[in-house]
Amino acid sequence: MLKLKVTSCLMLSALTMSLIFPAKVYACACCADAGTREERTDKLNSYDVQIINSLKFATSAKIRQTPRGENVGVTSNSTNYNLTITKSQGRWNLNFKDAKGKTGTLTFTLPANGVYFKNDSRESRQGQPVILYKEIRLEGKVSGNGIFAKGITPDTKLRLVLQGKGNNCNSAEDFKTWNLQVLGSRANYSFYGNFK
Repeated sequence: MLKLKVTSCLMLSALTMSLIFPAKVYACACCADAGTREERTDKLNSYDVQIINSLKFATSAKIRQTPRGENVGVTSNSTNYNLTITKSQGRWNLNFKDAKGKTGTLTFTLPANGVYFKNDSRESRQGQPVILYKEIRLEGKVSGNGIFAKGITPDTKLRLVLQGKGNNCNSAEDFKTWNLQVLGSRANYSFYGNFK
């Protein structure tokens, strides 16, 4: 009888310890596995929208220089631009100003869905957590004025790619750089820059 009580007590203690201190496999919900690669389209949940809206764009942006030196749909020859962004109820206005003072605004609405991409960056050292390169891609119709007006047609789209590194869970601190592409029958250009 005493042996049965001791065995029962030990089993209960083991069960309690396993609940209090779960196995290492379950200890880190945000940890990624080596070799992780994922790409999926999904609805932007409220947490991700909060992250996206909290990102602060640096005030300088560069336009990608193509091999032939032309960016279709932009009537400015500058390489560097001053950037300010205003956001209101999911509508974003990206205001660009070139070195000569010429301006233009690209306007788009935050889409309902985004493309999530994660890939093992292979930067981790043995015994250290896996570091993922990650992107959140936002795409939708865009309107534009000023230096962008010439390239805007009904089929023109904007793709904003938020780029970062971190673990399996997203946080605002993960995202350090961005890339913005504008594509259409009369537009083909992209800007890039950093977050503060």
